[in-house]
Amino acid sequence: MFSDPELVISELEESPGAGLIAWTTRFDALLLPRTIGMAAMVVLEKVAQVPCIVTVESVILLVLPATGRYASASCDDLEVRSGPGDWIAVPPSHGTRWDTPPWVPQTNTPAVLLHGADVGRRLEGSSSGSATGTAV
Repeated sequence: MFSDPELVISELEESPGAGLIAWTTRFDALLLPRTIGMAAMVVLEKVAQVPCIVTVESVILLVLPATGRYASASCDDLEVRSGPGDWIAVPPSHGTRWDTPPWVPQTNTPAVLLHGADVGRRLEGSSSGSATGTAV
């Protein structure tokens, strides 16, 4: 609807509770409880820059489209959003911020997304480590 990013930000600031949504067609979204998601990010950052949105309660990791389901067996607390019927709120929506943006900061080129299975393998250790309170 809006093509000017400054206008979008202005509208969001003037409209409490307004937000931006992105349909999950160009990526799948893996929604995790914040403790598990942040532990996973520590592990994932050693491998690749995985786009990540943080909220007060959750972490949302972006992976290649139609691959999120391959991560779901790795973590019981994982919700997968995929396809044209699902969506996520994206920054600068209220309560959301980028931990890792979906672009390379120096060049503003899109980040390369990982396959859901690759992220899922790293979630296994993160979810068990955060459940026991140990560092990952």
